[in-house]
Amino acid sequence: MKNADTFLITYGLHSYVTHARVAGRNVFTIGAPAGQKMIRHATTLIADGFGKNAAIRVA
Repeated sequence: MKNADTFLITYGLHSYVTHARVAGRNVFTIGAPAGQKMIRHATTLIADGFGKNAAIRVA
């Protein structure tokens, strides 16, 4: 299992956040049905865990 996948499962984000590697970057996509509170929570955790190497998108 990839590090990002383990991260998503550990923090319970795997139900509404997906991960892909694009051009060497970690791209996380937060599913649209997630409320604003969950989007902020996921964004904070991803930014803290992956820093500048992460692109975060809300779909």
